[in-house]
Amino acid sequence: MAIKVLVFDFDGTLVESNKLKYDAYFELFPRDEYHNEAIRNVLSKSFEESRYSILEKILREVDTDVIELGETVNRFADRYNEIVVKGAKTCPECPGAGKLLRQLHPHYALYLSSTTPEEALREIISFRRWTGYFKNIFGYPRKKQETLREIMQKEQVSPRQILVIGDGKSDRVSAENAGCNFFDVKNKPLLALQLQ
Repeated sequence: MAIKVLVFDFDGTLVESNKLKYDAYFELFPRDEYHNEAIRNVLSKSFEESRYSILEKILREVDTDVIELGETVNRFADRYNEIVVKGAKTCPECPGAGKLLRQLHPHYALYLSSTTPEEALREIISFRRWTGYFKNIFGYPRKKQETLREIMQKEQVSPRQILVIGDGKSDRVSAENAGCNFFDVKNKPLLALQLQ
C-alpha cells in the first residue's frame, strides 16, 4: 500500500537541536557537580519525556523534601522554553531537511509531531518559514500515538499508508503501536528517505 502521509518528529530529525535541549537543563541550575549529576541522572532515563516531567524529576532529585512543585516546574519550564526556542530557531537544520520538505510537500500530506510544547513548536516552525509545508503541527501536551490516530482519521488512511520519520524511541514506539511504518534517521540520514 502506497505511503500517503508523512509524520515528522522535530528535534534531531529536522533540526540539530537535541544537544541544545540537553544542555539547556544545565543552564537552569547552579553549575556544581551535585546539580550536574542529578541532571545527568534524570536525562539518562527520561530525555524523551516532556520538559515538565523532566524538570519535576530534576527538582525532586536535588530537593528530596519538596512536596508541591507545580509553580516551580512552570517557572523553570518557562525559562527552559526561552533558551530552547531561541536556539532552535537558528540551530542548523539536519542535512537536507528544508530541501526534502519542499520536495515532498506537493506529493504527500506532511505533519509534525513533537514533545516540544505546541505553541513554542509553531513559533519555531514559523521563524524557519516551514509552516506552509505542514497540514498540522502537534506538540506537547499531545501524545504521539494519539496524534497518529487523529491524523489517520482526518486523512482517511490506513496505518500502513503513514510513515513516521524520527530519531527517538517515542517515535518508533508510537509508530509500532499505531501500526504505521517508521524511518529511523539515526540509522539512515534523512536524505536516504526513498518514497514511491
